[in-house]
Amino acid sequence: MRLVRFALSFAFGTLISRVLGFVRDASVAYFFGASPISDAFFVAFRIPNSLRRLLGEGGFNAAFVPLYSRAVSEGRDGEFLGRVLVLYAFANALITLVGVTLAEYIVSLVAPGLRGGESFPIAVFMTRFLFLYVFLVGMYALFMGVLNARGRFFVPAVSQGVFNGAFVLVLLMTAEELGYVALVFGVLLGGVFQVFMNFPELIGSGVRLKISLGIGEDVKTLFRRLVPAVGGFGVGQLSLFIDTFLASFLGTGAVSYLHYASRLYQLPFGVFSVGVANSLLSLLSHKKSSGSRELTDALGLVIILTAPASLGLILLSDEIVKLIYMRGSFTESDVLTTSGVLSLYALALVPFSLQKVLSAEFFARGDTATPVKVSLISVLMEGISGALLAFGIGMGIYGLPLGTALSSLVALALLFAMKKTPVLKKELLKTIFTVFLSIAPMGAVAVLISKAVEGDALAVGLAIPLSGLTYLAGLVILGERLTLRFLKGFVEKVRQPGNAP
Repeated sequence: MRLVRFALSFAFGTLISRVLGFVRDASVAYFFGASPISDAFFVAFRIPNSLRRLLGEGGFNAAFVPLYSRAVSEGRDGEFLGRVLVLYAFANALITLVGVTLAEYIVSLVAPGLRGGESFPIAVFMTRFLFLYVFLVGMYALFMGVLNARGRFFVPAVSQGVFNGAFVLVLLMTAEELGYVALVFGVLLGGVFQVFMNFPELIGSGVRLKISLGIGEDVKTLFRRLVPAVGGFGVGQLSLFIDTFLASFLGTGAVSYLHYASRLYQLPFGVFSVGVANSLLSLLSHKKSSGSRELTDALGLVIILTAPASLGLILLSDEIVKLIYMRGSFTESDVLTTSGVLSLYALALVPFSLQKVLSAEFFARGDTATPVKVSLISVLMEGISGALLAFGIGMGIYGLPLGTALSSLVALALLFAMKKTPVLKKELLKTIFTVFLSIAPMGAVAVLISKAVEGDALAVGLAIPLSGLTYLAGLVILGERLTLRFLKGFVEKVRQPGNAP
């Protein structure tokens, strides 16, 4: 089953990256806690990091992968890639130059609440240097698209882990002496390693490159698709900037609390949902049939993987936040606020994940405009509801993630109503019902363990695997099709290593 195999390959690489990402954030929390410096860094880093998601995991891949896949099958991949590389490198260099020059205005736009405070000049300084990372991450995005089109998912996914590892090492070695400047050095050095990590895989996969300054018909098609695709994912990234914008008015630490919580919420999203969506995009780009089976399986797989993760983040939010962040400058009060924000973010995990998969169905058909419209509606609703909940009703920082959850439901409903590929509804509903029945005992086990065991590390270390096994047992007992199929393939793989599951 290629969808599951590709998704798991991407998921495993992403899991390594995300685990190291938590080590990165825990290091920042240890040295700087929820402070003016951490607020400044997360504002400054949000800009290039969002461009990474926009250009790497999102808009660029959505437009590039189907066209490059077709060029490979027709033997035109070297010339096509050469033309794209030249234009793409020039565009990234231009974006970097603009960002470095206009750093102060960009920070004022992203987080106006910081103006006049201690965080603002630090954020401007960091933004000016961190925009250099945009060029590096742009090149990584192109290499990721090339490798994904060739069925290589692990190395591009784990490259972000290399970035995180280098960042942590720089911070541990220099933070005491250089202070917040160490954060800048960590990002730039990590970006260099992130790019070069992909070179051996590119060479080994037989990538051909013929540098050309011309613009062929395929490149014109790429740009026609890229504008709405990037626009769609850009609108999606606006949700993060809206939260940052609003949080900048909620006092010192608010930006940091949102970042620490969203990082935990994005772990299952990045590991499972992005992997399934990228795999689905790759498969549908090559497939001539309707794709109903692939889309149904992708939606079912995302529900199976993210529903228990969402419940787990809600039930174990305190223990997880304490385990990851509570040391050094990160206090008990910081834990309380971060865990509350995390619980509300977790409500958006399933609908956002399904939205990601449905978007891949549109992109595979070359329709990059529809997800843009849906994302725009969703972001507008998020901004309005978040502002009303945070400031109008007086929920403060907790209103922002709740607004995100509400907007995710709206986007999911719209995409599902507008999709062209039919879904096998009976099978999908059966999967949802099976997951619902299996998740209840899983939650009970997680709560019992968290209350019975002392120590956050031990509680989380026991609750996650034991509740996970309880959930898996429920799926097997109830005969969930995708679970049984994967387990059967896994057993066959173990018995006969030459066969892929």
